[in-house]
Formats: sequence, C-alpha cells, structure tokens
Amino acid sequence: MDRCTSCGTELGDPADWRRRTITDLPPPEPLIFEVEIPRYNCPGCHARVEAADPFPPNRPFGFVLMARVVHLRMLGLSVAKVVDYVREAHGVRLSTASVLNMERWTAETLGPLYEGLKNQVRQAPVVNGDKTSFRIGGQNGWRWVFTHLTAVVYRIAPSRAQDVVREMLEGFQGTLVRDGWKPYDAIKSAKHQLDLLHVSRWLERAEVLHRVEPRPLLREVPAKLVGPGRPPEEFIEFADGVRQILQDAVGWSERHPMAPRGLRLRLKRRSEAMMLQHLNLERRDDDAIRISNELRNRGGMLFTFMTEPGVPWHNNSAESQIRQGVLFRKVSGGRRTWRGAWVLERLLTVYRTCKKRGLDFLSVMNDALRGNGYPLFGSSSSQPQT
Repeated sequence: MDRCTSCGTELGDPADWRRRTITDLPPPEPLIFEVEIPRYNCPGCHARVEAADPFPPNRPFGFVLMARVVHLRMLGLSVAKVVDYVREAHGVRLSTASVLNMERWTAETLGPLYEGLKNQVRQAPVVNGDKTSFRIGGQNGWRWVFTHLTAVVYRIAPSRAQDVVREMLEGFQGTLVRDGWKPYDAIKSAKHQLDLLHVSRWLERAEVLHRVEPRPLLREVPAKLVGPGRPPEEFIEFADGVRQILQDAVGWSERHPMAPRGLRLRLKRRSEAMMLQHLNLERRDDDAIRISNELRNRGGMLFTFMTEPGVPWHNNSAESQIRQGVLFRKVSGGRRTWRGAWVLERLLTVYRTCKKRGLDFLSVMNDALRGNGYPLFGSSSSQPQT
C-alpha cells in the first residue's frame, strides 16, 4: 500500500506481516498429450512389432480421468451428471458410452482385488451379512453385503436363496451376524448371532397391531396405548419379558467385556434358560405365539455375543453398508443389465473397503489402472493382504 485508507498519509515500508492460509484447487484444465510408440520391422521374421502401450487400448482417456469418473459414480452421480460435470468443470466432452466403458474396464482391472476380498470373507473371525432388493433390467434382483473388520464385499444376484450364501461363506468357521432369513442356516460350519434389533422389530410390528406405541430394545419404556380399547396385557407381558432378558444380557456383556470365558459361558446358559422358560409359558395371543416359535427355533443364536470375542449383538455394520447401495437404487432404479450389476458390485466393494480402511480411493484406482497392483492394500499381487 502507498497511502493510509483512513487519512491518506504515505505509509512507507510495512511494519509487519499478517499471515493466513488459503485452500484452493488448481485451474480445471485438461492435460492433453500425444503418446509416441516406437514400431519396428523385425529382420528375422519380418513382422511389424511395437513397444507396449502404457495406456488402455482403444481409449483416448488417461488413468486420472477414468479414476475420477469412477469416483464420481461411486459418490452416487448419474451418468448424465458425470458427463455434465466433466464438461463444465474440466472442458472434457464425454459420451454416456464412454462413462460406461470406463466403469466396465475399471471393474475388469479390479477383478483380482475383488476376488481376493471375497476370499478374505471366509477367513474373517466375524462377518456381518445383509441383503436388500435391487432391480436389474426391470426385474427383481438382490444386493447382498458381507462385511468384516477390514473389508466390505457386495454380491448382486438374481436370488436370495442358499446359493449366494454358500458361494460367499462355504467353509466359513467364524461367527456370522445376521437377521432371521433362513438361507443363512445353510452355513453349518459357523456360529450364528441373530441381530437382536431384528427381534426388537418383530416386537415393534406386533405392538403396532396391538395399538401399542413401539418401544426400544435397550430402554425400559412403559406400554402406551395409541387407540381405544382394552390394553393387550398378555402381549405386553410377553414383550416386556423378552426385552428384559435381552437387556440384561447386553448390559452385562458391555459392562464386563474382559470377563473370564467360563463366567461368560455360565451367564449365557442362564440367559438361554430364562428365555426358554419365558417362551414356553402358555399363551393365547397369536403374535406372542408366533414370535415365541421364532425365538425358540433360534435360541442357539440369541446370546452368541456373550461368549465370542468381537461379536456384536446387532447387525449395524452390514445394515449401514447395505444402505450405501440404496443410493444407487434411488438414483437410477438399479441397473439395466446384469453386466452393469457385475460392474457395480466390484467397484462398490473396492470403494467401500477403501473407506473402511481409511485408504484414498483415487490412489488405489490409479495404482490398479496403471498395472502397479494394490500396494495400498499391502500387496502388489492379486491376493491383497490385511
């Protein structure tokens, strides 16, 4: 400055400096370059040969652009929005087919990593599983998720039967945390933990039918009628008993995470006995009888969390990961083809696993597309290590 903005006096040299930090992005200009590939005439066989091309064949786009497009798709942007963003932000014109080709080629490149993560599911000590509907070409499909401490693996299939469960978990010897869907029972080699929040939902739905305000699992709330008529005393007594036994088991387990295994086993057996005694009481309420039968059939998987280290009593991990795929269902209604579903399950698996491990997805994409393997996963081979 030359003069004071208040009185106009000449200022001279600065007395000191004030500093501040600014975060910005570089100008979004595309980097366009030509690649020269040396070609040769072989004097021996007279063949025309050339050096290996470092970029994908028949694709005029570089690795950074492809990784960025895939990242935008994993963030939930539709193909049309990706095309608009890249054109408006970077001045690069893409077609819908170009975006889909980038996704497909990237999924093919990540195939070994996806298979390695699938294999790791069977080796994990604790796996959470869940599923939800997913439309493929206007037909019903199913998106499954299997997650453990270091990975999330998606599988999109036309079935929600045992075949998918066996494909993903055949030989699994850890503990499977799941809902009440019967195909999970096919994995006989594993221990099972039923999601207790799933049990709570059974009770809540029945409470709505009985004109009772739904109540939470781990907090004692008195029954409150929301409609006229006499209170359903038998069902309220049944629901209170089930919740109280589950509350006591969860509360004790969370207060004593380092308790000796022998003590945990004794308390587990006591909880099982108390639950069985409560379920065996004679009742006339249809919903109480139905839920009693469900819990009696699954009594061996209600309290597994009390004796198995690291096993949660809920399935929140899988449910939170399955909700990520709901975003794609809302944006596009699903996928038009099974090939598109195949692409999505691989890209979404790597993306959500990177998030779970705190890895940079774009860096993983760049390494994989350039043929550098998966160093951020601890290995450059097709079987990433954890």
